[in-house]
Amino acid sequence: MADLSISTDRLTVTLGWWEKLAARRSHFTLPLRAIVGVAVCPSAIGAAGVEEGGERRLQATRIPGLLATGTYANEGTGSRTFLASHRSGPGLVLDLEGATVDRVILTTPHAEIYAEELARHGATRLDGDQ
Repeated sequence: MADLSISTDRLTVTLGWWEKLAARRSHFTLPLRAIVGVAVCPSAIGAAGVEEGGERRLQATRIPGLLATGTYANEGTGSRTFLASHRSGPGLVLDLEGATVDRVILTTPHAEIYAEELARHGATRLDGDQ
């Protein structure tokens, strides 16, 4: 599972070794000002929509029902999503502006804690929790 570290001005996502392999990338850092929305979802892999199709893998690995990790593009809108999601664990959805991807979706058992912290730093809660 991805590990998140939130400082006063940035969010660092550290991927596990297998996530790095599946995503074909290492950890990454986002400025907090790029995170415009945050939501907690019951299933990160379900929130991504890759199980239903319509998403094209750019640099990613997908095993249906098990994991979707890497960068995907939406065929209809052209939006790009980075995923590090597996099975049906709870997830954190980050809507971004001015970044190389439009959304980041991560499986983490600490999704609610991260969402609260990011909301304190100015991100809008999109799931109705405040």
